[in-house]
Amino acid sequence: MSEAPGASAPAEQPGPAEQPAPAPSATPARLERVRVTAPRPGEPIAAPAQHPSIERSDTATVYVRSLIRSQLRLAVICATGFVVSLGMLWLVLAAAPALDQVLLFGAPVSWLLLGFGAYPAILAFAIIFIVASGRNEAGFRSLVARDTDTDSER
Repeated sequence: MSEAPGASAPAEQPGPAEQPAPAPSATPARLERVRVTAPRPGEPIAAPAQHPSIERSDTATVYVRSLIRSQLRLAVICATGFVVSLGMLWLVLAAAPALDQVLLFGAPVSWLLLGFGAYPAILAFAIIFIVASGRNEAGFRSLVARDTDTDSER
C-alpha cells in the first residue's frame, strides 16, 4: 500500500543521538576540587573494633603476641622439616643411580619418586601443622578463659 500524495506522515521523535544539546547556562557550574591523600604517618586508619569479646589489656596483648610467636615458630619448623625431607629424598636418589634403570609403568622409579614422592610429605606436614596449630590455639583460649575467670572473681 502506498500513501496518498497529499497525506502527511506522523512526525518522528528525534532519537537520543538526534536530540539537541542543552543550551549553555549563563553561570557555569563550579566544580569542587577534592584532594585525596594518604593518612599521615602514625594516624590510625580506622577506629579499633569495639566488641565485648575483645579485651584490650596488657595481659591480652601478651597472650596474643605469644600465640603469634608460637604459630610462627610452628610454621618455620614445618617448612624447614619439609625442605629437609625433600632434600633427603633428592640425596637418596642421587646416591642410588641404579634406580634409573628400574622401570615402573614405563618410567624410571627415580622419576616417579621425585614426581609423586613429595605429595605424601606435603600431606604429612599439613596434618602435623593443623594439629599443632589447633593445640596452640586451644592453649591460647584456655589462658584467656582462665584469665577472664580470675578477673571476674576479683
